[in-house]
Amino acid sequence: MSSPPRGLPWWAWTLMAGTLLVVAGLVAVVVLVVARVGTDMREAAEDQPADCVDLAQAVGAPDLPDGTSAASCTYIGFQDWQIEGAMTVPRAELDAWLARLPGSPVLDEAGCTDDAVACAQVDLTQVGDEVDAHYLDVAVLSENDGVAEVLMAAFTT
Repeated sequence: MSSPPRGLPWWAWTLMAGTLLVVAGLVAVVVLVVARVGTDMREAAEDQPADCVDLAQAVGAPDLPDGTSAASCTYIGFQDWQIEGAMTVPRAELDAWLARLPGSPVLDEAGCTDDAVACAQVDLTQVGDEVDAHYLDVAVLSENDGVAEVLMAAFTT
């Protein structure tokens, strides 16, 4: 006949409790370190002046729309990157330039932010290796005499 199973001795319970405390402490330290490193890395991604032609080439266009002027662009990057730019462009040239991009996007009023009169987002994720960006956002902030004030951003995710 066998004897009934015995419970764990006190020292086993103490050992398990101590192990759980050590593991919980290590997890807390890892979480704090990861949160701190993530903050530092985001802060390290400083804006850098960029050539606006890089924005066009990132979405597969050889150049900016014809007639583009007052173009000012910025590169922001760490693991993912973004090139954003502000420029003035004849609206007809902007529309023609967009029509040559994958999917032939058309500027529309629907879904725009409050400060934009027309916008488009171009999904470049299915295009392949001929483009570097995953998306292109275009927002027309104003239009006067056929010339649009435009914000563009090409970025990865």
